[in-house]
Amino acid sequence: MVAFVIVTGKKLCMRIVLLLLMVLPLVLHAQFTYVADQTIPVRDVGGNTLAMPWAGGLNAAQYNTMDLNGDGKDDLVLFDRMANKVITYLNINNHYRYTPTYENFFPSEITNWVLLRDFNCDGRKDLFTGDVLGMKVYTNVTPAGGNPAWQQFFFFPGGSGTKSPVVLTKGFSGMINLQLQYDDLPSISDVDGDGDLDILNVRFVGNGTVEFHQNFSKERYGTCDSLAFERITQQWGGFTECNCGSFAFNSEDCPPNGGGRTQHAGGKSLLALDVDGDQDQDLIFSESSCTRLYQLSNTGTSENAIISSSSNFPDVNPVNFLVFPAAFFEDVDFDGKKDLIASPNIYGKEFLNMNLRQSNWFYKNTGTNTTPNFTLTKTNFLQEHMIDVGDNAVPAFADYDGDGDLDLFISQNGTENYVASVYLYKNIGNREAPEFQLETTDYLGVSNVNLFNLKLQLIDINGDNTIDFVFTATSFQTGVTSLYYVSNSSTSTFNFPNPSLEATGFTVSRSENIHITDVNSDGLPDLLVGKNNGALEYWKNNGPKGSFTFVLEDESFLNLAITVLRQSPMCATGDLDADGKVDLVIGDQSGVLKIIANYREAENANGAITDLIFNDLVGAYIPQNMGGRSWPTIANIFNTNKPAIVVGNILGGVHVLRHDEGESLPEQPVVTLYPNPVEGSGILNIKLDRYGYFEIFSSLGQRISDPITLQANQLNAYRFSFLAKGVYLFRFTANNKSITRRIVVY
Repeated sequence: MVAFVIVTGKKLCMRIVLLLLMVLPLVLHAQFTYVADQTIPVRDVGGNTLAMPWAGGLNAAQYNTMDLNGDGKDDLVLFDRMANKVITYLNINNHYRYTPTYENFFPSEITNWVLLRDFNCDGRKDLFTGDVLGMKVYTNVTPAGGNPAWQQFFFFPGGSGTKSPVVLTKGFSGMINLQLQYDDLPSISDVDGDGDLDILNVRFVGNGTVEFHQNFSKERYGTCDSLAFERITQQWGGFTECNCGSFAFNSEDCPPNGGGRTQHAGGKSLLALDVDGDQDQDLIFSESSCTRLYQLSNTGTSENAIISSSSNFPDVNPVNFLVFPAAFFEDVDFDGKKDLIASPNIYGKEFLNMNLRQSNWFYKNTGTNTTPNFTLTKTNFLQEHMIDVGDNAVPAFADYDGDGDLDLFISQNGTENYVASVYLYKNIGNREAPEFQLETTDYLGVSNVNLFNLKLQLIDINGDNTIDFVFTATSFQTGVTSLYYVSNSSTSTFNFPNPSLEATGFTVSRSENIHITDVNSDGLPDLLVGKNNGALEYWKNNGPKGSFTFVLEDESFLNLAITVLRQSPMCATGDLDADGKVDLVIGDQSGVLKIIANYREAENANGAITDLIFNDLVGAYIPQNMGGRSWPTIANIFNTNKPAIVVGNILGGVHVLRHDEGESLPEQPVVTLYPNPVEGSGILNIKLDRYGYFEIFSSLGQRISDPITLQANQLNAYRFSFLAKGVYLFRFTANNKSITRRIVVY
């Protein structure tokens, strides 16, 4: 039986208001719902199809394996330090498939490093990660047939002390934190051969020696399911690191004039494994300022290590990065034998002359797990299958060849010579089903200008109704980051017969970001500047058209003020939900995108939406780390009424977010145009629902303007002061379809 209650007067009004308040956020969120799309084919310059082009790039990856989907096969779990991001790949018929839906099941507290090790011998790998106070452990509690799940492991200090969330070890005077420097990578393995996991780490305070923390789980409890650590020695193997490739042995000190260190000067990476098959653990060692991995051979035993020599590792084609290599021992080619993978263990490229397009070196194990033999096979493992331009991939779209579909441009920080370039992927598909092929890695020969830190936007900046080649970049000579452009001489294609770099005179700090857009709808390009301190500034263009007179209008636009939680926000603007109003997308160092609906009328960013991407494993829209520092752009690459968001990131890769409620555009273009009539000196707002252009004709049919390009579904403000009073015909063309509108100018 259903009971109906009739409510009248003020109570009814209040209930309606409450209902609206509850429903409105849900309706608003439904306007911005996306799926991570990996269906668009991408070919390399030779025409070969990439296996997973939209996997998002790699830079400083740490390699682990575990069974993610419960099919009994090991999948791949990476952690990239430069993005602070877990990256997951499923093993599908002995091929890796990027599957980001598993990434959100890992603890959000992960930081600095991740090592997956089965400490309790239940056949499921547990998780060790860094912490400001040392390291944390999470037990794998994945239910049978379920998604990955973790439970934090707590340590007992003894007596009536409070449980510790970080790893404890017995020191010289009781239980203490097992402390690491923030950029250290420890080794976690069975060092003494008794069946439980021990830890080797570089001494936190002091000289370059290695501590051995023995796990007494087996000795005390007869099982391996505990983590009962004691620091046995602060100089395991009796060696001390003096400098890159220089070590003191037999517990001796470093020579005073031989570059010896008196303290833990930089981050260290350790990997313990039996390299020579003598059933004890050798050590693979490196430091943040070193280019090589060093093999420290154990000539003692598992219980009493003796290190008396060092050599480059591996002995043939040794690892050689500019700084801080780290090694990982996992089977990544499905043959049952653990391979060696090396990558730089860095947080940022900064001014390093490092080729991050080839930063994952794969050494195939042609021996056995007990007596490995490593053969260098490739230097771009996994990267070879994806779009990876190095670091700081900033995507932009335009129909550069005038064939009616959008082509993909990607700028980047710099190659191995540290000069920046722009990649061009030509759309060889069509406007509904894009397909991209790499045409050049140096469009317009940008690398010859000797700039780095290049961030691209394709927009009309000089008011001549053509799409210009606009970017910020940093000069090698001066270190100044400026806003530049190259003027396009064609309204229908990209035409740069004699490209000339023009400076606007506007400068920012090196890591800051500029988005060019008409904020106040006056027909002039303004600037949204993402500052190092987290603020978003609005710089108004005071004109006249074609000039660059920018004045700071708001130093905390949308109340996005200085904060330690956000750095150098990156913006994109466009009508995402087909409501005729411009929305704002913001990225930052977290990798999580935020959308502010109808930002021109928003008072602040408090209502920003982050639950954007559908995860089919949980059946909900959730935030997603898109790869650390993320640069979004808006492009209608699927020819629907709701455009896609394409995101570049610090890892040099690109992700595509397709709106999951977008509808195919109608056959005939739809034009929005107002006011009509329009005052001669006033603004005429124009929007086309797809990429195209328009031309202006007199009432007698005489063309009086060149074609003017329109980006899809974006409201543009124009002043046509050259038009006298009268009646004009505006002809809009898109997809070989035309529509004409009559405009009255008074």
